[in-house]
Amino acid sequence: MVEEGSRISRSNLSAAPIGFVNFSGDGRLILLSVDSARKKPAGEVPTAAEAEALYRSMIAYAGSYKVEGNKVTYDLDATWNQSWTGTKQVRYWEISGDTLTITTPEIVNPLTGKRSVFRLTFSKVGPNSR
Repeated sequence: MVEEGSRISRSNLSAAPIGFVNFSGDGRLILLSVDSARKKPAGEVPTAAEAEALYRSMIAYAGSYKVEGNKVTYDLDATWNQSWTGTKQVRYWEISGDTLTITTPEIVNPLTGKRSVFRLTFSKVGPNSR
């Protein structure tokens, strides 16, 4: 992610996040990405501070999608931050070999409020991959 007024690239996720995205043939998508360095709560129920840290270390949404060239528009039914639920979100995609890169236009980062561009990269996995 690159934030407004900065040329510094940084992320709310670590350098090696864990995530999956699935685009089904019937026009539905689901995406989940979490920080691989997330800390487990001390107990079964996270404290308020632990819950906030967990929330701030993930991205998740689901909905329908429509592809037009290298542009894909999501119509989101459910999102981790709720502010995107019911909205249309534009992304740009590129495939190189087994790698899918999804890039946002400049958007408001729902965690910081700053205008940012995000780039998510996914590698194709096989049916028995973990």
